Amino acid sequence: MTEGTLVKVAECLKAASEVVILPHINADGDALGAALALGLWLRQMGKSVDVLVEEEVPSNLDFLPGLDLIKNHPDKRYNVALNIDNGDIARLGQREPYFHEAQIKLSIDHHATNRVEADYSYVDIKSAATGEIVYDLILEHLGGTLNKDIALCLYTAIITDTGGFRYTNTTPRTLEISAELLRQGIDFPYVIKKVFDMVSHTKLYLMKQTMNSLRLLEDGKLAVSYLTFEDIQKYPVKSDDYEGLVNIGRNLEGVEVSVFLREDPKGHFKGSIRSNNYVDVAAVSEKFGGGGHKRAAGFNVSGPLEEVILSVVAAILPGIRGNS
Repeated sequence: MTEGTLVKVAECLKAASEVVILPHINADGDALGAALALGLWLRQMGKSVDVLVEEEVPSNLDFLPGLDLIKNHPDKRYNVALNIDNGDIARLGQREPYFHEAQIKLSIDHHATNRVEADYSYVDIKSAATGEIVYDLILEHLGGTLNKDIALCLYTAIITDTGGFRYTNTTPRTLEISAELLRQGIDFPYVIKKVFDMVSHTKLYLMKQTMNSLRLLEDGKLAVSYLTFEDIQKYPVKSDDYEGLVNIGRNLEGVEVSVFLREDPKGHFKGSIRSNNYVDVAAVSEKFGGGGHKRAAGFNVSGPLEEVILSVVAAILPGIRGNS
């Protein structure tokens, strides 16, 4: 998308009186951090702003400023709706009508598989995180300046989608933006600890079950792990307890692709897929109606566990064998 599209997004936000910001279902640090950063700035501009989510804020993100902007299902319509960090409008879940009923529909995202239709849709696949796009939107097109709260939200967004600057989507621009955010005096060691390191007792149990289920295929190049519906029912699991479980397989020496499946509800699996070097997992996910990035993607699929594993493995194998 052209830079002019982002200018149009900014113009619509400047003219708006009531704005609703809609991150994807199970909002992660990028979706929520970017949404709150923009919401905080728009509120400073005198706008009425709501950030709508369907779940509780994950415990690893409960430190973010601007949580008072978050609403669930208010009985109102907005003149501007902004879909954020979401490549498929169906992933708004029960909040989708807020998008369609708005007078002006906007979208900003960085996923290559984005297929959202809006009045103005800006997609920059070179951005490591939607937080980078929001940084440019605020500073270059909305006439804003950084403050500590906005910087904290944007830094959280960026470290989430770069794995703390470990993933290949990290660019010099990513680090330049992050340096500017750090100049606002944010407590970045605390952010890193909250986002990546703190583990609940429930997550520890899920990690153990995930490790116990793990299978290595294709001479150790493909890792498959899962949690069954019965596994999940044993503890009061929150959405953020699933974060990073796919990396248990990905981080094993020799693994190119890691797949993690969780069965919720019964017979329905949410899949997370990661690759290390060459397999395009976004293309794999699209075969199941999902999408994402070349090295990180997700999908949904239904069926008996073993049949699901076989179908997903079959979709991955050409990419692995083609680079053998």
